Amino acid sequence: MIRKFNYTGRKRIARSRVNIEIIPAKTGPTSFEASINLSGLTLPKNAEIFIEAYRRSFFRRFAFGTVSQITPPKDRSLGDLDPRALAMFRIKVVESAGKGRILAVADRIIPHRTEDEPANKMCLLPVDFVDLGQSIWRLDLLSDWPSLQLNIRIEDIREIARSNAHFLSLVYPEVVRQIFYKIVVEEDHTDSQTDPEDWMSQWLVFANLLGVKEVPPSGVTEPILQDKLKWIDDAVEAFCSNNKMMEKFAQAMSPGEK
Repeated sequence: MIRKFNYTGRKRIARSRVNIEIIPAKTGPTSFEASINLSGLTLPKNAEIFIEAYRRSFFRRFAFGTVSQITPPKDRSLGDLDPRALAMFRIKVVESAGKGRILAVADRIIPHRTEDEPANKMCLLPVDFVDLGQSIWRLDLLSDWPSLQLNIRIEDIREIARSNAHFLSLVYPEVVRQIFYKIVVEEDHTDSQTDPEDWMSQWLVFANLLGVKEVPPSGVTEPILQDKLKWIDDAVEAFCSNNKMMEKFAQAMSPGEK
């Protein structure tokens, strides 16, 4: 029986306090390891910790001991979930004695994969592998966190998306454009401090790190829309400039280059 929780008065656990790493297996199901830092949150020592893995219809919950004694279960396998599929995780700290009241939670945690970026690097755009038919890639903006979907039918598509100059220079600028359009135009989300844990705020911070210092305007009038589109152009240009996309494309088009 799936245990139900009461969310009244819960605290938020910053995602920076949690690290989850996917562990691929040569045979059998994929599993994961997790480290959780709850120090300074003034939670009851006997409160229970649960980690939940989820993806569409897939859901699995793991008991991780208590605040005073975090104890990972021996079985942390993700069952029949495709090891290339993108699962999300959440942490719940729950009142003991079966009361079920959630005291603290962290949601939409993106796991780190051993073959990807370093564990301490923030992942703004996780990669998912799905059957896209005849399409090469697709940007998923309907899930809890945006992800770049790659066609699982294509051999070596992970390495292509990571290092192929054609793919890097032609796909990623368009991905960035679509994401910022979603944030700034469709959602009218223009303040990165509204919710620092939210993915849209984190992408606005990313734009600032790229060198786009101005804040996109808020509103829905036609002049403001034009200003927003100009801001998106500037953000995409800054992304391309920082990553030398024109040089990458020119190199890919040089004779002898694949």
